[in-house]
Amino acid sequence: MNNLTGINLFARIERDDKKAFDELFFSFYQDLCRFALIFLGDKDNSEEVVQRVFVRIWEQRKRLAQPENTKSYLFRSVYNECLKSLRSQSAQKRCYENYYIHFLKDSSDAPTTDSEAIIPYLNAAIAALPERCRQIFILNKIEGMKQRDIAELLNISTKTVENQVAIAVSKLRAELQPVIHLLPASLIFLRFF
Repeated sequence: MNNLTGINLFARIERDDKKAFDELFFSFYQDLCRFALIFLGDKDNSEEVVQRVFVRIWEQRKRLAQPENTKSYLFRSVYNECLKSLRSQSAQKRCYENYYIHFLKDSSDAPTTDSEAIIPYLNAAIAALPERCRQIFILNKIEGMKQRDIAELLNISTKTVENQVAIAVSKLRAELQPVIHLLPASLIFLRFF
């Protein structure tokens, strides 16, 4: 579609011409969806963003200024809507994280979800492990040493290290069962459960 045709379509849309709107929509929809997909990485989100742009064009048809370049106008509108969508997703994610961290604060019988309040439970559970088991768990899961390196350091078999880590995780899971659901996702120890 050339630019004069696009400008003509906008003029017709301003006069409530639904056929002109349909023509504009079908001429650009697929290209705009592919463009939005580059930014959003999700087909459904991309289509929703493009549809919002077209809905806004129809709703504001009486107030829209005639674009100098129809294609540039549509792509810029989709780009701006993608940015809004990404900001909204980011804000929504932060909101969910905050809710997850704080949703039990007002409950009188539930412990706080604040990581500082949960860390003592975790430390106590680790401290309650048998000495050799605790030592191997800390070296592997907290210090990040490989099982092979721990086996060499402690002069034991790799299979023993593997078994001791499994025992530690099992005991920690059982000990922390009442509070494990409260651990924030960002807490490094969550990956052990």
